[in-house]
Amino acid sequence: MSTDDRARGAGTVTVRAMAGKSRGLLLLIVLVAALPAFLEGFDSNLYFFGSPFIVHNVHASAAFLGTVATGFALGIAIFSLVGGYLFDAFSVKNTVLLSVAIFAIFTVMTGVAASPLWLFVTRFMVGVGIGIFQPAIVALLGDIFWETRGRAVSAFAVFFGGGLFVSPYLITPFLPHYVTPFVLSGIFSLLVMVVFYLVIPKTYKETEKRTVRFGGIFNRNVFVLSGSIFLFGIVLFGYLGYYSDFLLKGLSLPPAQAATIASMGGLGGLICAFPIGYLADKVGRKNIVSLAAFLIAAGSLGIFLFAPSIAALTVFTFAFGAGWGIYVDLVCTLGQDSVDDNLAGTVTGWLFLAFNVGALLGGPIFAALLSHGFVTAGLVTMGLASVLSLLLTFATRAVTESNVVLAPTEVATPR
Repeated sequence: MSTDDRARGAGTVTVRAMAGKSRGLLLLIVLVAALPAFLEGFDSNLYFFGSPFIVHNVHASAAFLGTVATGFALGIAIFSLVGGYLFDAFSVKNTVLLSVAIFAIFTVMTGVAASPLWLFVTRFMVGVGIGIFQPAIVALLGDIFWETRGRAVSAFAVFFGGGLFVSPYLITPFLPHYVTPFVLSGIFSLLVMVVFYLVIPKTYKETEKRTVRFGGIFNRNVFVLSGSIFLFGIVLFGYLGYYSDFLLKGLSLPPAQAATIASMGGLGGLICAFPIGYLADKVGRKNIVSLAAFLIAAGSLGIFLFAPSIAALTVFTFAFGAGWGIYVDLVCTLGQDSVDDNLAGTVTGWLFLAFNVGALLGGPIFAALLSHGFVTAGLVTMGLASVLSLLLTFATRAVTESNVVLAPTEVATPR
């Protein structure tokens, strides 16, 4: 029996009310709500690591990697604002279930795509699913209670990092064949939908929904964070589009060794996301956003400045993943801190939109610079952009007062 069914006849059960009853129920909601993040990380690295083989199988050139990455980012960009808006205006539960269903269908179809056009379409549609559930879930996690925002969104980062970490090891034994891992991704998605349906209440909070005023999200912090996360979009999709190709072809590493290095990006997020999120709640989210951006910049520069050292690649990929794993989520929490409680989803969707507009440029920029070599392309696309992103975070203002409006039944959980 689902939470919705149990609530009938006994008043409406909301996410905030359920989470406020005990630390255990809050933890349950956070963990279940973050499950789709594992799917995102798992699918992203399945495609990222298998992309040279996938592109070859559909008879496309290496340059097509950037085109597909752009299509993926385009799907996320177009629908990220939709996901954030739906969080504020409608049921977050139904929004997430629909988006994960879209994701499930097209992650499986990625594995069986037989032409460049069909591969582009499948990755675009996977991006649509992610574009809707990503901001909706990060808004849900970040907006339950102000005091726990950093730790709550770190669950999304931990699960995302877990998916990134596992997938290279899962796909490597199948290469050059790769259909089975994508089928498994679809099966995992269905299981997540069932658990999410059973645990998460349909109603998010009791506060009366008001007209979503899009213009109400814009202030100094949101403008600065938009620029920083835009630049990170360039960085990340340069990385996702070409880092595997750099390891496998630019450095001619064996697939097993390349998989180990690539998995460090996921391991960094998996290990570091919660401690960094915890620090954000304790010392201020502004400072820890800058810390995450610093780790991304250090990793981006180190990967290409110290290649082909295997030890250096391992360390700097881990550092990049540690920052990447929590940066976007913390940027969104600082954005949520900076606007009205009723606009948490909308500002989250806007920041994801800015991120994914940048992501649209990451693959093409890296591809355009490839004629100068992987190192030059990486230092410009990832290194320069990440340093500029870091510098922008220093211009944000700290927010020290809660903007969360709780109904009488939605008392904050014990810390």
